[in-house]
Amino acid sequence: MIDPRTRLLLLACAGLLAVALERPLALLVLALACASPLLLLGLSATWWRRGLLTVLAVVWSTVLSQALFYAEQPRVPLFTLGPLTLWREGAVWGLAQSLRFVGLSLAGVALAASTPPDRLHLALVRLRLPFGLALMASTALRFLPEVGRELLVVRRARAARGRPAWRRSPWAWVALEVALLRPVVARAWRRAHALAESLDARGFDPLAPRGVRRPLRAGGLDLALGLSAVALTLAVVGARLLYLLYTADLLYLPRARTLYAFVRAWL
Repeated sequence: MIDPRTRLLLLACAGLLAVALERPLALLVLALACASPLLLLGLSATWWRRGLLTVLAVVWSTVLSQALFYAEQPRVPLFTLGPLTLWREGAVWGLAQSLRFVGLSLAGVALAASTPPDRLHLALVRLRLPFGLALMASTALRFLPEVGRELLVVRRARAARGRPAWRRSPWAWVALEVALLRPVVARAWRRAHALAESLDARGFDPLAPRGVRRPLRAGGLDLALGLSAVALTLAVVGARLLYLLYTADLLYLPRARTLYAFVRAWL
């Protein structure tokens, strides 16, 4: 089993790579790599279907909005319908942005679904995060599945009372979606208040010394994954920095022409 600290390191490396990469193909590879741990969790077909629909909705909406409102030059029309024009550069830019968001979201979901809250809390404490902040992060992670289940329950209850939401006007649809969040937020607020009262009743002190029943132990697999991820991240970030210095006319290395071409074509 991978140490939670290694998982946090992999998540941090994924964040740096998402910022450093720009090409849609490279970001697609990153998104697939971030989603690969979910294959080992044995998730249901319903979960995969909903997740795929969510990913497609994010990608489609981002690509469409960026293709419509892209204002940079140069730009090439991809499709024209009356006064509306879809720009090719905007579609490519929107695809890259959506894949960046999807990749990081999948990495966070994989971390939340595969790491128990107590193990994540201990990993954050071992990484020198203050005990109170670590407790807040692990508690929020613990309640995420409950919030998701409550949202599904609210949507099922609404569907049983009236016509489908997609038959309404766009503004009514948006207003309905916002209204559906109210009971979920109210339940989350009530749950947080009950948790705060429970901690206060037990005399919780974040500065008090504590023992660890099951300490974290990193093995050879953790070392190999961590070193590989850090080496890959540093290589990509370093190559991107050299390329940015070259395009800004600040530093040009004749021996790095092959690297410049690789970064321009693939990263």
